[in-house]
Formats: sequence, structure tokens, C-alpha cells
Amino acid sequence: MQFHNNRSGRCGNELGLAQTAAGARPDGLLFPHPSNRATVKELFHRIVEDYYTWHGQCTGSPDTAPTAPHDAPEHRQGPGPGMDAVCRVVGELSGRLSHASVPWPSPMYLAQMTGDTPIAASLAYLCGMLYNPNNVTPEASPVTTELEHEVSDDLCRLLGYGARGWAHLSSGGHSANYEAIWIARNLRAVPQALAEHPGTRDLVSHHAPATLVNLGVDEVLALLDAASARDVREEVLRLAADIRRRGGLSDAKLLVARTAHYAWHKCVDLLGIGAGNTEWLEVDDGHRMDLSAVRNRVHAHLRRGQPIVAVVACAGSSGEGSVDDLDGILRLRQECEREYGASFYIHVDAAFGGYCRALCLDPAGDMLPYAEVSRLIHPAVLKQEVYDAFRALPRTDSATVDPHKNGHIPYPAGALAVRDRRLVSLIASGSAPYFGHGDGRRLPFGPHTLEGARPGAAAAAVWAAHQLTRPDCTGYGRVLAGCLATAQELHHRCRTRGVLRVMGREFRLVSRFEPDLNIVNLTVQPTQVLPGDDMGVVNLKVLEGLRADALADPHGQPWVSSNELASGDGASAGLHALRLCVMQEFDPPTLDMVWRSLREAISRQLAAVVAEPPAT
Repeated sequence: MQFHNNRSGRCGNELGLAQTAAGARPDGLLFPHPSNRATVKELFHRIVEDYYTWHGQCTGSPDTAPTAPHDAPEHRQGPGPGMDAVCRVVGELSGRLSHASVPWPSPMYLAQMTGDTPIAASLAYLCGMLYNPNNVTPEASPVTTELEHEVSDDLCRLLGYGARGWAHLSSGGHSANYEAIWIARNLRAVPQALAEHPGTRDLVSHHAPATLVNLGVDEVLALLDAASARDVREEVLRLAADIRRRGGLSDAKLLVARTAHYAWHKCVDLLGIGAGNTEWLEVDDGHRMDLSAVRNRVHAHLRRGQPIVAVVACAGSSGEGSVDDLDGILRLRQECEREYGASFYIHVDAAFGGYCRALCLDPAGDMLPYAEVSRLIHPAVLKQEVYDAFRALPRTDSATVDPHKNGHIPYPAGALAVRDRRLVSLIASGSAPYFGHGDGRRLPFGPHTLEGARPGAAAAAVWAAHQLTRPDCTGYGRVLAGCLATAQELHHRCRTRGVLRVMGREFRLVSRFEPDLNIVNLTVQPTQVLPGDDMGVVNLKVLEGLRADALADPHGQPWVSSNELASGDGASAGLHALRLCVMQEFDPPTLDMVWRSLREAISRQLAAVVAEPPAT
């Protein structure tokens, strides 16, 4: 069996990529296939044998071979079920899962940000899971903690944060985003604490109160270093915590786009920022954060000396896959630093789109010229403005990226990365007295993360996938270029072949905007609007019908999800769109099949809606 692995430093088939083996998709990741079934069974056998050898060594058992299921009742010791009962329960579970699970590997599945998982990642997860490592401390996970540090380096390279950065895995984008804003909120209280502490107030005495509340990230970190040199850092951080508790940040603002993930509503409640201090900004016609709206709000707050916790941008919004103008937001920050001497924290929710930055990276982690991305990866796949945003991302302060989305890793595998590892000290807690303190070379994960207990198996899965498909143009860049190309072709077909004739009427499938990444939003629109037409209701009923059909026939009908659009143009605001998440590349015959199935399924639902008697 051959896995895709190329660290040669060159991109594309013309530059010597490894040939894919039987069972590999065109994108280079090896997935289940009849041709590799025997080999995978052998690998399972080896993993289980190794596990039993380890287990026998741990228990001092003279016989480390697994017990045959039919012998289990006679040989079991102690209370509890025998192996016959175990086989029955596991057999029932396996049957239920295989009968009714969502068909992630099917090209007909276009609903959520989940796809088939590479064999290497699944086997690595299973292998790690058997040993039950907890990456809260190396004492509980000596192997997988080291793997997570290697993954951390990979993610910092992927996002452009480099050697100063730091990353860790999490359960998903929710917790990673919560942690980022926890850091940003705690940072915002530090300047006031420095001003109140007698040992540091001279460090900030030249700042007016209006600028003190919005000092730049790098300046605050440098001031904390100065407090460390005076041996009062911990006192300052305790004072900052006291300032937060007594409401010193009660008027601090968080700026988020209206298209942001629903987790952000939870985040502001959890961190006590409050609905009144959270500003949901408009988006433009491409469903990107409206830069003029950001500018207006930021300038208004800085003129008044109002604290800003953070501006939250998206690199792959969850509903639309849109990538905000990160370069424009960063230019705005520089403008504010010049005009007001004040700044703000920038966090990027790149949970979905972070891995797409691999399209732009050479194996050393450096940005390829835009012309090279288009030539070597896939012609006309990545928009110039999306490339510009990815080029700007390294200058942001933190980013969420989820390997279990466009990294194709089994759940749970989210991640948070920070540009400067000093930031995580703002949320650090002392290690539990029953944990060691690590080797001193790396920041320990437990004290510096929101979640303590985290599965080492997830780190093993991400590490294995990265070993075989690198997060650069030679690996994930090619994988995701195929996904983007398929999404763009679906958008193009809506524009050129989207006419549906249903019960004497003509409708069109409309892709609401050209996708930035691998998500397409479709709506149904009549060529001629008749009295009584309510296309909001029609699209919602089409969605409900498609969902019902997919649940009734999981393997024979297209799966789609929904998205309520919030476009700045007003034309599509409030419409329920058919949201297609393209998690694999389609060859031409597969694309034709999927397109035909979508048209037929939508036409069938439209016919049912048109045939309904008018409401009285």
C-alpha cells in the first residue's frame, strides 16, 4: 500500500508527485476501497496485537495473545460480561452504525463540513485511542504530547505564525474561539492594571486614558515583559483579573460580522461581554465583512476611548465559505495606530478555511506568488482577493483552524493558534500539584489551554495525516484545490445550465455569489414572478423536502444543508439557501451525476410546492 507523500518542494503532477495507489482518490488521500481491504485488516490485526502485547506487559500476563470470543465464557475472571456479550454488543453497534450513519464518503453528501477520513488518520486515532493518552500533561501522554507539539509547529507554519507562534488542539472551533476572546479580553485589562500598580505605573504614564484602554497587542506584551524584569508580572496579572471582576471592562466592544458562526452568541454570553457590547456588522455582496462598517465602528470607539476587545474576521465563514478582507482590516489597524495611538486585537475564525491556505505555500511555508498558485495547483481556483487575505493572515493575532473540517481528520480535532506565544500567559493557570512541569523546552498544554483533558488520539490522527499529506502546495493544497474547483464548477453550471421547467413554469437555480472557498449557496428563483409567489417560503419547503428524502433514502438522494443569507445588497437577505459543502473533488462523470441528481431532486420538490393549493 502506498500513501501520498511528497516533500520534494515542488507542486503538481508535472513536478513529480507520487502516483496514487489503488483506493486513492484523485486528490491524493487514500480512502477505503475494496483493493485495500485486506491490507487494512492486516493493519487492524497488527494494532490489536501490539496493544495486547503492551497490555500484557502492563499486567504481567504470561500470555499476551487475544482470547478467542467463543472461549471467553470459560476463561473470563471476575464479575462482568464475557466476550460473547462483548461481541454481541459491539456487533449490534457496528450494525446500527453501518445501517444508519450519514454517508460522508458519498459524492451525494454535500450537507456539512465533514467528509470521508483518510485511512492513516483513522488508524492513527484508533491506535492512539487504545492507549488512552490524555494530552493535559506528558505524564499521561508522553508520545502524543510530543506529536501535538509537532502538529503545533505545522499549524503555525500553515497560518504563517512561524517560530514565535504556538498552537494546540481542541475539541473544535467553539472552544478555540472562546479561548481566543478570553485571551483578547484579558489582554485589554492589562494596561489599566499597569497604571494602577505602583511598580509599573511609570511605564504607561505617558499614555492618555483614551489610548491606554486600547494599547496595541505587541506593546502590551512588551510592557508585561518589563513587569517581569521588575518581578511584578504576576501581581499585575492578578490586578488585571480584579479589574475585570469589578467591571472595569463592562463597556468593552466585540466586533463580529453578521455571518459569523452561531458559536459567537455563546461566546459573548460565556465571557460576560454581553449582547449590548457585541456589534454584528453588515456584510457586502460577497458575504464578507463590510470594511466600511468596521472602519466606522472602530473609529467611533477609539475617538471616545471605548475599549475594543477584538475585531473577529472570518477566513471561510461557516454558512458561505467567504473570506474577509484581512489585509484591509490590518491596514485599518495601522491607520488607527497612526491617528489615535490606539489599536485593537484581530482574531480570525479560520475553522473552515485555514487549511485552504496550503494552496499558497511552498514546502518551507513561504507564500508562492499568485501566478504560481494558479499555474501549479489549479487554474483560476483561488481568487486574487482570497490569496491577498491568506497572505495577510500572519499579521493577525490569533486564528482558529479545524483539522476535522478541511483537514479531513476524525472528530474531535479543532485548534487555536496564536501569533506570539506570550499571549497564552494571559490565561495560564498553575499546574495541578499532581502534574509535573514538563521538560522546560515547550509550553505545557494543560495550564495554557481552556480544555484540560484532551484526547491524545486526536493529535495522533492529525500528525499521521500531516506526515503523509503535508499542509502545503504538495499535499493539502492539491486536495483542497480539487474541492474548490468542483465548487466553482457547480457555481458555473447554475449560471449556464440552471433552468428548471416544472409544471409549465420556468425556474432557475441561482448561485447567490461566486464562492471564495468550497461552499456554494443556491436558491430557486422563478423566471417570471406571479402573484402569491413567496420565494422565501418556496426555498424553505424545497429544503425541507430534500432533507426528508435524504433521510428516507440516505444513499440515493443528495444531501444539502441550509443557510439563511444576510447579504449587504438586500436582494437575498433572509432567503434560505441550499448550502453545498464540497468536501471532495469530483471527476467529470461524478460531477455530471451529482448535478443531474440535484436538478432532479429540486425539480421534484418544486413540483410538490407548485401543486399545493394556495393558502386561504
